[in-house]
Amino acid sequence: MASKALLVALLGVPAVSALANEDYCPWPTRPQYVLAKAPALCPEDTFDQILNADVYTERVWSYDPYCVSGPQRQYCVRTNKHFRASNGLSIIATPKAAEAASRTFEFARKEPFDSGTKHRYEVQDVPGKGKGLVAKRAIKKGSRIMLDSPRIIASSRLPFHVGPAEGLQLLSVAVERLPRADKELVTSLDKGLGGTGVDDVLKTNSFACQINDDGVEDSYLCLFPEVARINHACRPNAHARFIPKTLLMEIKALRDIKPGEEITISYGKVDMKHSDRQKLYKDGWGFTCTCELCTADAYGIKGSDLRRIQFGRLRDKLNSVTAETYDAQQIIAWEKQVFEIAEREGFETLIAEDLERIAYVHSGLGAIQEARTWAQKAKDSLVEWTIVEGGPDNELRRVEELLNELGA
Repeated sequence: MASKALLVALLGVPAVSALANEDYCPWPTRPQYVLAKAPALCPEDTFDQILNADVYTERVWSYDPYCVSGPQRQYCVRTNKHFRASNGLSIIATPKAAEAASRTFEFARKEPFDSGTKHRYEVQDVPGKGKGLVAKRAIKKGSRIMLDSPRIIASSRLPFHVGPAEGLQLLSVAVERLPRADKELVTSLDKGLGGTGVDDVLKTNSFACQINDDGVEDSYLCLFPEVARINHACRPNAHARFIPKTLLMEIKALRDIKPGEEITISYGKVDMKHSDRQKLYKDGWGFTCTCELCTADAYGIKGSDLRRIQFGRLRDKLNSVTAETYDAQQIIAWEKQVFEIAEREGFETLIAEDLERIAYVHSGLGAIQEARTWAQKAKDSLVEWTIVEGGPDNELRRVEELLNELGA
């Protein structure tokens, strides 16, 4: 079984990578945060497979690149009009980054874009929110609601290397070169930050994402037009995650969703306090959140904030355990509080590390059956909400090793 030293090593650091700095994408005031969890880079072995694969036989780009050179870097628009079936993709990136991204195309195209789920929802007018996605029929928890393909991927470092006029021209060309249906879909999206152009469409609707760019190390904004129709809620009923190997965005139901119910995701970290959330969405997207959580009475808002503060404090305590302060029963008690808060506040997607941690604690106590139960819950959580094809999977491998050690 795992030694106490290993237990402390695992307890003293988060089992899930820390969230990336929310300001790392400077183009929009705040990019949609759902993709800012540990940038979704493919592990090296995945890209070794891609680089050694058969050469992509089609002409990758439908047009000659349109480029603008800044003092230090050149950025170009490259478009594939048939990236996935009838859907195109424009990339605004350095030549080196675009070339690296194109190597994933053959893998990306193998995943069918039409997931057969469009019958589950429809775009409707939502009072006070403009357009939104509404469930047409009952959707079970854990079900896939949507797969969406990006139409634009743009380096968020662009404003640091080219002027505003040049940047706007790059964006305009990127949209103009898309197939007509894609162009109409992109230009029909909300422009929520006061502008009227394609730059405001990107700022308002894009998600922070990361692609393999062969060491250029830019951060990127991905525009998924169908996902962009999904409105925000601070306690949402759906969860978004990026699949780097296929460049698809997946939306899954966090709980059972009833027919006629609006489908929502969180644009920011789900564990933020009320005042922080309100400032983020007002500054970043120009709206005041009126979700059920934010319009609760003062008592309800205060109670939620206190639970969220306690959630953070408990996590800090758990991650600061040392060999000298290790106390199995105390850790179990803290984790019990974490799980209670997570259930109240809808933090189900955040607790895989806690499930793993408590599994190791029970293993160290010799409570093998309980350890197996918690380890299986950790694995299920990672598979359901965190791990994606082509993304980091260290946590999953570690939990599977624990299950093997426990004889599961």
